[in-house]
Amino acid sequence: MNPNPIYVVGHKNPDTDSICAAIAYAELLRAQGQAAVPVRQGELWAQTRWLLQRFQVPEPILLRDVKTRVGDLMTAPAITARPETSLLEVGQLMRGRSIRALPVVDEAERLVGLVAVEDFATILLEGLDPQLLDKVPLELGNIVRVLGGTVLVAGNRPLRDKVLVGAMRVESMQARLEPDALIVLGDREEAQRAAIAGGVGAIIVTGGLPVSEAVLELARQHQVTVISVPHHTFTTVRLLNMSIPVGHIVRRGVPTIAPDDLVDEVKRLLTRERTLPVLDETGRVLGVLSRSDLLKPVRRRLVLVDHNERAQAIEGLEEAEIVGIIDHHRLADIQTAQPIFMRVEPVGCTCTILHELYVAAGVAVPAPIAGLMLGAILADTVLFRSPTGTPRDRQAAEALASVAGVDIATFGQELLAAGSDLAGKSAEELLSGDSKEFALGEARYFVASLETINAAAVAARREELLAAMRARQERRGYTAVLLMILDIPHEQTEILVVGQEQRLAEAFGQPLVDGCLLRFPGILSRKQQVVPVLARVAES
Repeated sequence: MNPNPIYVVGHKNPDTDSICAAIAYAELLRAQGQAAVPVRQGELWAQTRWLLQRFQVPEPILLRDVKTRVGDLMTAPAITARPETSLLEVGQLMRGRSIRALPVVDEAERLVGLVAVEDFATILLEGLDPQLLDKVPLELGNIVRVLGGTVLVAGNRPLRDKVLVGAMRVESMQARLEPDALIVLGDREEAQRAAIAGGVGAIIVTGGLPVSEAVLELARQHQVTVISVPHHTFTTVRLLNMSIPVGHIVRRGVPTIAPDDLVDEVKRLLTRERTLPVLDETGRVLGVLSRSDLLKPVRRRLVLVDHNERAQAIEGLEEAEIVGIIDHHRLADIQTAQPIFMRVEPVGCTCTILHELYVAAGVAVPAPIAGLMLGAILADTVLFRSPTGTPRDRQAAEALASVAGVDIATFGQELLAAGSDLAGKSAEELLSGDSKEFALGEARYFVASLETINAAAVAARREELLAAMRARQERRGYTAVLLMILDIPHEQTEILVVGQEQRLAEAFGQPLVDGCLLRFPGILSRKQQVVPVLARVAES
């Protein structure tokens, strides 16, 4: 999958149009060869869930924000080494790949620690101290590879972590021999014999010089390993330091991060560490994040559907790149850094615009997607009873119904019934369903909408709903909270109001009933008949 797909996302508290538009446009983009993923900001309505199940379409992925995360910038897969790998091999790997640090992992790819260029500098500098030769952790396979050596005799004696250099008289050398140590020698056969007889674990003969058969036979008898190397003694001793398994110098307990961590929250760690290992929940290394990774211009790409207002947009919008907007609401306050594809038109539903985009692109709408788009149009126009409905919505609905193979009237009644069931829902849930926040100047309004085929059931819960509205106003500091109750069978609307009750009654030109209720004939539109009134009140 494309590592930076286009995310198609609707507004907060997504309604049926918001969800179906995201799915439909992502499908169109994929049909045109683009990587696109439909996502949602919140939980599905009962009506929307019924619709998705009706046409067997998966729910969009839940995405709470589009802030830049470690997984967006990290280098993956990480270049790693095992603890037994020699320092020379690790150093060559780092130099060849131009990296300054790498994780050391076990056989299950779990983190052991981190080794960095600075650790090599320390080893090389301290390696000049002859006393450190007493501490060299020896591993025969590493020694042969690092020195480019040839094993002339493969003994089975163990090796101690001690290196001796036989650059002295034989008598002096014999006084310093220790069992199972490694000794570096030239081609002096007398010294070679003395070292083998003295019980060393292995001898290294430098300069690629020949070793007599008599010495090799003596080594076989004592099970002493004999290695011939092409380097002179000084180089051989220096390279022995680089044969150390990296596990002996690895820094353990280093800070680690997860792919879902926010980049802003891990930047402070990168002021102390050049590289941070990125681990999954089991401790396996997935990648690394370095300071240079922060320079990558990786931003999540977004298409906004059914909204173009910052208050309705997904969190972290400022860290993303908006590449498109498809909407049927008023132009609001979202800005972009460069020109984008944009369709904002006065129709009843975003999916009406999307149907026209499919037609213009010459792409056939798949039957399940047609069913979703039809459901969105019927829901948003309340079966064409809302004043927002247009002839274009009807034309799109008829075309989509034909593709989906459903009868508009029957299907529409089933859809509204699926969204009108209030059983088991708290007042807060009813208030949070089809709801939007509007920032109008210095005023902030919260407007929820509730469609019902049983207005009496809603009226019975009026006090409960008002209590939830007052609590929300106090908690969020709204200028006013409104709940539109759309009585579908009787084609009328009631609006419960908390805050600015008298001013709003005057603005709507309706008497205030019981200090909180406004009544209207017909099905009102939030965007066409309610929000414009709120804007005028806010301006005044």
